[in-house]
Amino acid sequence: MVENVKLSRRERERRRHKAEILDAATELFSEKGFHNVSMNEIASEAEFATGTLYNFFPSKEALYSEIMDTVAGNVLSVLTPILEGPGDEKAKLMSYFAASVRIFHENAAAIRLLLRANQGRPPTQINAANLGENASRIHDSVHGMLRQVVASGIEKGLFRALDPDVVALALDAALRTVVFSVAEDANEDALQERVSNIEKLFFRGILHA
Repeated sequence: MVENVKLSRRERERRRHKAEILDAATELFSEKGFHNVSMNEIASEAEFATGTLYNFFPSKEALYSEIMDTVAGNVLSVLTPILEGPGDEKAKLMSYFAASVRIFHENAAAIRLLLRANQGRPPTQINAANLGENASRIHDSVHGMLRQVVASGIEKGLFRALDPDVVALALDAALRTVVFSVAEDANEDALQERVSNIEKLFFRGILHA
C-alpha cells in the first residue's frame, strides 16, 4: 500500500522553482537552439540568480536531460492506460493515434527543442538514443506495450499475421516523422490530417478484410 506523504513547504517551493526553471529553459532552447542559450539567460528568464540555477542543475546538459525525461514521463502517463487498459486491440490503437496528437500539443516546445538539438539529422534518426537514459527506458517501455497490443490482435485473428515488433517499429517511426514535420510551425490541421492518413493506411495494411 502506497502512503501519501505530505511534502514540507520548503520541498513544495523547491519543486515549484525547479518546474519554473525547466519551463524557462524549454522555451529558450526551443526558440534559439540549445547551443545559443546560456545558463545566465535561463536564470534571467526564470527570475532566479545564476547561482540558484546551478543549485538545481550543474549544466545545460543536465537541464536538457531533465526536460527530455519529463516529456517522456508525460508520454508514458498518457499512453500506459490506453495501451494496457480495457478495450479491443483496434480501439487501443485508434486511441493511440488520437493521443499522439494530444501529446504533441502538450509538449510542442520540448519537441522543437529536440529537433533543434538534432539539427540536420533526419526525423527517422532522432530516436530514444537522443533522449537520455531515463527517456530511452520509457520509450522502450511504450514500444513493448505497443508490440503487445499488436501481438494480441494477431493472436485473436483481428490483425494480419505480421511481425509485431516490425509493426510497432514502423508505426512509431511514421508518427515520429509526421510530428516532427509540423513541429516548427505547430500546424494543428496538418498534424491532424497526416495522423489520420497514417491511421487509415495502417489499418488498411494490418486489419483482416
